[in-house]
Amino acid sequence: MKQQIPIAFATKILSAINESITQKIIDQAIKEMPTPPPTTFAWLAIGSQGREEQLLLTDQDNALVFNNVDKNEYEETQQYFLTLAKKINQKLEIVGFELCPADMMASNPAWCLSVSQWEQQFKKWITTPDQDNLMLCTIFFDFEFVYGDKKLVNSLAESIFESIESRDIFLTYLGLNALKNPPPLSFFRQFLVERDGEHKDQFDIKARAMMPLVDAARLLILSKNIKTHNNTIVRYEKLAELEPQNKEVFLACLEAFKNLLYFRTQQGLLHNDSGRFIDLQTLSKANRLELKSCFKAVKEVQDLIQTRFKLSQFL
Repeated sequence: MKQQIPIAFATKILSAINESITQKIIDQAIKEMPTPPPTTFAWLAIGSQGREEQLLLTDQDNALVFNNVDKNEYEETQQYFLTLAKKINQKLEIVGFELCPADMMASNPAWCLSVSQWEQQFKKWITTPDQDNLMLCTIFFDFEFVYGDKKLVNSLAESIFESIESRDIFLTYLGLNALKNPPPLSFFRQFLVERDGEHKDQFDIKARAMMPLVDAARLLILSKNIKTHNNTIVRYEKLAELEPQNKEVFLACLEAFKNLLYFRTQQGLLHNDSGRFIDLQTLSKANRLELKSCFKAVKEVQDLIQTRFKLSQFL
């Protein structure tokens, strides 16, 4: 008999399994190093892994933060952790987590930094919110502690909110970024599909439907100064609790995101890929209607953001 396991429960189980695998790999990699770590460190999952929203295996997204050391010891300390991170990334690849083609991994010197260097990095992104820096914020602000010294991670979270508080306009830019993918229907209520390239005429469910809901939840939770919620479903649950007047909008977003996550997973299993690009011709009329019903929530939450952050003048 087919088991109807709630999608949020399935993502929690798979995230716990992935975390356990990663922790064991890190333990093993440390044992293979010639010396113990020179100082404490923490391994972070970032992006969709940090939000605990992966149901299908995709590429790795991770980072490393180590405790502050004397200036004259920095280079040697960073080199130790880069070597360790490379071992970890390679072992994760062996068990099925592909290396990130964009090199968003802890073995990249840009993403293997001390606490103070990470804090400077975040501050720079927040005070100079150009398109590249906003993109990095959307990936790195969804970090989740996986292994090591959790105090380092708490320190990073504090520094992000301190920087945002001192730079209010950052949320305006993040708001504009959250509106860059409007509901994916044309004037004639047809699906907006890829116009060219490898996925021509296919529907990008991640960029056009899921990410607008992810970006909206992140923006709204950051504006509430809440540090403890990374998962999109949990973020909408918290927002519904904090704003009874907008409860219906947030619960609609929550349900839409669950449905999209389920739909993408179904497609991925069916076609043995990530489920991101969908050939609409293969969908039944009921499936297409179900997808379209999710877009109403995208429009409602984007309208709310446009009003709240006074973005009409920028659009």
